[in-house]
Amino acid sequence: MSELQIGVLILGGGVIALVFGFNMFQEWRFRRRTQQAFARPQDDVLLDVPKNNVRDGRSDRMEPVLVDADFDDRDDDAEPFEPLLPEAAAIAPEPPRHAAQRMEPMAAAAEVPVIDEEDDAELAMDSADHQALVVAMLDPSLDFIAEVVFHEPHELAAMPRFNVGKRTQLIGRTERGLWKVAEALPGTRYKQINISMQMVDRSGAVTEQELAAFCQQVSRFAEDHDATVSFPQRQQKLVAARELDRFCADVDVLIGINIVPKAPIEGARLRSFAEAAGLQLEPDGAFHYLADSGNTLYSLVAADQMPFTFHTLLDKTFPALTLLFDVPRVAGGVEVFDRAVYFARQLAHEFDAQLVDDNRRVLTDAGLGRIRDQLLHIYGSMDDRGIAPGSVAALRLFA
Repeated sequence: MSELQIGVLILGGGVIALVFGFNMFQEWRFRRRTQQAFARPQDDVLLDVPKNNVRDGRSDRMEPVLVDADFDDRDDDAEPFEPLLPEAAAIAPEPPRHAAQRMEPMAAAAEVPVIDEEDDAELAMDSADHQALVVAMLDPSLDFIAEVVFHEPHELAAMPRFNVGKRTQLIGRTERGLWKVAEALPGTRYKQINISMQMVDRSGAVTEQELAAFCQQVSRFAEDHDATVSFPQRQQKLVAARELDRFCADVDVLIGINIVPKAPIEGARLRSFAEAAGLQLEPDGAFHYLADSGNTLYSLVAADQMPFTFHTLLDKTFPALTLLFDVPRVAGGVEVFDRAVYFARQLAHEFDAQLVDDNRRVLTDAGLGRIRDQLLHIYGSMDDRGIAPGSVAALRLFA
């Protein structure tokens, strides 16, 4: 065998090892993130949870399961369904709001157009447009907004960074009066920079200490750039944030429907069926059914936490699946839930499976109907609050 052949074999072996190692890393990272998000076992029921027990004074969530009344008869001695998606009840809450499952700044906010000053003559906006941009990017009902006003139009050499645990955004008003996403661009000078920190997300409400640290950092930025800064009234904002967080905890629910076949499902067959149904495999190791906007309507995961990858789908089987529906993040709500249930039933028919909860209790039409009624109540509460499911505000709050 020549040196060239030996070298090619070594190179090929190295590539295979790298691919295998990358897949193992992806599986490990997915398991770790999932375990962090769903790490607290609980056993309270959703339909009878007292309001004051949703958090019980902590940043935790109750882990609900459906009541027994709406399930088929079963053997009371049957062992719980294994393997499990962590806390995967027939209807389970979204990961605890204190879990650090942060999503980077929402795509919905990033869709606000950036306006070049060269085009400002054609794109000049009236005051209503200014306000629309401010509302789209910085929302006073969600954000604590600091206004930094420069004594003279000011060019930023670099964008400031704020060491806080919440999402921040900056917009600026140029010397020509146009609001835009603040950037450190040569020749772009600002009269004012508005800096926001989101007050509530799935990690909970901002604390007094976090808010004080943010204000100190913004004040330091203003001082360094010879500017004045004004803040909203802190205590009022803190009270409003806590109240909003309590509301979010009440409606922050993740529905999980388990699909348990008589025999493990081959990965290649599962992939073919899922893709034919319009789902696509995403980097998080789940199949997602996406809206035209790109937001997830529902997703399909392995119940044993193993991430789907092209490698695992080729040579592995899956003993159970879980269909997930993230209630407050889905526009179209109940209609999309009906579509998700229909897909779950298609899966059950295709793979000779049953729809069950985590205790191997069969989900009947009556049980699914009660979940649907619960959704109607949740979506009604969100609409009353002015936070439409799947809206920019909802995507920010439940991130």
